[in-house]
Amino acid sequence: MPSLFHFLRSNPVLFLASAGALLSFWVVPPSGALLEALNVPVLAILFCLMAVIGGLRETGFFDRLLDHLLGRLQDTRQLGAVLVFACFFGSMWVTNDVALLTFVPFALLSLEGQGTEKQAARVIVLQTLAANLGSMVTPVGNPQNLYLYFRYQMDLGEFLTLLLPYTLASLVLLALGVV
Repeated sequence: MPSLFHFLRSNPVLFLASAGALLSFWVVPPSGALLEALNVPVLAILFCLMAVIGGLRETGFFDRLLDHLLGRLQDTRQLGAVLVFACFFGSMWVTNDVALLTFVPFALLSLEGQGTEKQAARVIVLQTLAANLGSMVTPVGNPQNLYLYFRYQMDLGEFLTLLLPYTLASLVLLALGVV
């Protein structure tokens, strides 16, 4: 029993999410309609995206990328721009949440490595904006897009044509905010 208590105490988010799920089942009992509402292809794609990012993180890919970046950039402004635009373009291929979970710690390490921790708040705010703006252009950019893409059976060209103008406008505005 002490090990279960230690596990729950060291994983509060998991504990609270599980408790919330159980509470929701008490409020609205599970039914066949609930199972039919699950969109298994969307959930599978999201799981795969997170597994790939987790694998890249475990292999040290992001650490090597950080070392490479720090060796090539001239100043903090360039570093901030790279960190923000990495979120923008990265969120197009993985969900915006996964991009933030990947690049925010990366930004904190990078800024600390440069001795410019004071820029962290500004860079992280811009990364958050960038991840949300960049993710809108692709079906895998955020879970809502993936759902809409499958729900309305759009083809990729149609989806990109619809959202590309907004994404390009966002990119321009983001670039103005970074400089």
